[in-house]
Amino acid sequence: MINKSAFFKLINASMVLFGMSVVLISTLQSAAAQHIEDGKLIFPERRITVLSYQGADEAVLNTTALKIKTREGDGPGSWLNEWRSIGQYYENVGDSAIANHQRLEAHDAYLKANVYYSLSWFPGNHTPLEDMAYQSQLNVYRKAGALFDVPLEVMDIPYRDGKLIAYLHRPVGVENPPLIIWTGGSDQYKANHYRSVREMNRKGMAVVTFDLPGFGESKNWLSTPDADDAHMAILDYFITKGEFKAQRISFVGVSWGGHFALRVAARNDPRINAVAAFCAPAHETFVQSIENIEYGFTTPERMTYLNLAPRIGAELTPAGMQQALKPFSLFEAGLLGQGQTIKTPLLIANGTLDDIVPVSDLMLAYESAVDSDIWLLGRGNHCAGEYRAVVIPQLADWLLEKFNRL
Repeated sequence: MINKSAFFKLINASMVLFGMSVVLISTLQSAAAQHIEDGKLIFPERRITVLSYQGADEAVLNTTALKIKTREGDGPGSWLNEWRSIGQYYENVGDSAIANHQRLEAHDAYLKANVYYSLSWFPGNHTPLEDMAYQSQLNVYRKAGALFDVPLEVMDIPYRDGKLIAYLHRPVGVENPPLIIWTGGSDQYKANHYRSVREMNRKGMAVVTFDLPGFGESKNWLSTPDADDAHMAILDYFITKGEFKAQRISFVGVSWGGHFALRVAARNDPRINAVAAFCAPAHETFVQSIENIEYGFTTPERMTYLNLAPRIGAELTPAGMQQALKPFSLFEAGLLGQGQTIKTPLLIANGTLDDIVPVSDLMLAYESAVDSDIWLLGRGNHCAGEYRAVVIPQLADWLLEKFNRL
């Protein structure tokens, strides 16, 4: 076997054995999704941690959570109304600051509004009311983007029978920067990543964010196993445009986006410098037993299925989900687990107690690449949000290291 320089990050945790039992999406209730129980909102601490990292105020999050009595509708006490109202408040603050020529204050207020609007439609964005909240988020993010040190660029990129709408964030004062193509997951769209993008920009890298097929503003298409052609369409677009050059472009994918980042890595396209896949489902997530999925339908994790089913063209039943998920397995597709077939430099990272993506999936991806690093982030759950403030700057350094090898 080729000697690889594995990088295991173990933060406040002991080594996790590779033979650990698989933990799947519906078997842990301790990390359950937000839900109403006995008339009260159960709001997981991990959500608060991630939202605080993104720019929300922890006190506002906790106070607002006490007001929420239902996930349904748009009236007072509803999830959507309470979070959207805070978004509207901060957007109004931003508008007033603009009227008074207070650019920095407006910038900060719009970004706060962006976080709360994103929370109001989270996690599904599959009703008209949620879509209206999403449109409010996109609008306020563009307002903030106009105030970035290098203004946000909104780009229409040809894809299949339509276009992908992408947001290009440039670093200040850097000519010919390397480019990161960044995608989030099934409930984190292109306007949700500003804090992480800012870290990349600070290190001199440009970042383009876009919505995966099936999600956000890319709902004209289903999320199918071959939907990584969207990533390639963006890669082709920027290389053809001539500003960003081959081997000066890398990919980062998180969660569902991490899955497609693995597919991109498996292409072994020589134009790609490196790929980072965070909390990326690879195999076990997609081959669950019917009993496991049936159980998931009885827990708060049912929200995951409600969100994902229409995006992948699945019937919203345990059997329908099982049938639709199986083709996504990278092991069954022969893309992982066939020896060291991936030549593109690859980073794998996630928490060790993820109830969606088990460590066995991380190891499957890590062992399938010639040049791969793996970061196991302590006792973190899905995507290890509690470690993000530490990990994202290190991700920037990892990407720069790969670019600097040229």
